[in-house]
Amino acid sequence: MDCSRVHEMSSYDKCMKEWDRSVQGPQEKEQRARQYPDYCRTIKVQDSHGGVKELVFPKALDLDRPKRARTTFSPEQLYQLEKEFQRNQYLVGKERTELAKLLKLSETQVKVWFQNRRTKYKRDRSRDHESADSKSESLATCNILRLLQNQVPRPTCTSYLPPYPYGFSGFSAS
Repeated sequence: MDCSRVHEMSSYDKCMKEWDRSVQGPQEKEQRARQYPDYCRTIKVQDSHGGVKELVFPKALDLDRPKRARTTFSPEQLYQLEKEFQRNQYLVGKERTELAKLLKLSETQVKVWFQNRRTKYKRDRSRDHESADSKSESLATCNILRLLQNQVPRPTCTSYLPPYPYGFSGFSAS
């Protein structure tokens, strides 16, 4: 048994394997390139250069099915979800079941809301850190520019450094 592939082959993998098996030489490739097994579906699309490409999908994907409508949460549900998120970012088990019942939502809706909220939280924190970093860099840049504008250039390099008030051993402060 091949341990690297314990799960059963997907419909897409079957489509591609069957297609690869059917295409052997360059002439056969052209003749049989458009033949796929019955459980495959092809869609032709035009790329940005005007070329037509044929995409192969398993029929089981049901690409014609309309997308599920997005869940709209009421203000009360959002308030309760946010309140719970402030208390605990990871809601599991009994707590999730109880919150779902209280809000008249499915557990999956609550789970997905928490996943999305954690993602938003991490993104916002990252943006805040970037903003703070750029503000401190901007402040440092402004301070340096201000120092440079107020300073009169002098011929020696040491004149740009402030005098060091403490003496070094073996050296005398002038």
